Amino acid sequence: MKNNWANKLSENLSCSSFILATILNTGGCFESATKLQKIAFLSVYENGLEAFTEFKWHHYGPYSKEIQDTVETLVKKGIVVEESIDRVSYSGNPYTVTRLTLTPKGMEEAKLEMQRINSKNKTALFDTIKQYGDRPLSKILEYVYNAYSPQDL
Repeated sequence: MKNNWANKLSENLSCSSFILATILNTGGCFESATKLQKIAFLSVYENGLEAFTEFKWHHYGPYSKEIQDTVETLVKKGIVVEESIDRVSYSGNPYTVTRLTLTPKGMEEAKLEMQRINSKNKTALFDTIKQYGDRPLSKILEYVYNAYSPQDL
């Protein structure tokens, strides 16, 4: 099913709000910038979160440049810290993920943003985190690759 998100982006939810709320509701630390992209996509596409950004198909499936740019802005403002973490896949291949952590200033900002997010969007976000938050990135990527295609965007 094709979604034309660009024509119906939310006026109630910003990219920054989504990122801060997601990191806050996963304990103040999120394991992967790539996983954040997939959680955003699945929140909108499967759980009814208001579309707040446009997704394009990229190397690892659905991707939003706006999410990446917003993370970079939050880092520059001292709200989020990025940290590269070396990992090893189940097949033994090394890879690196970018962990996102809220600073004390970021925690305060995230709490304020949570108050601004409406209950429908909070429910969609919580449902997605509950469903996918503990899954390894490799399993989320596998799911997204099998369930969606570039034509779905």
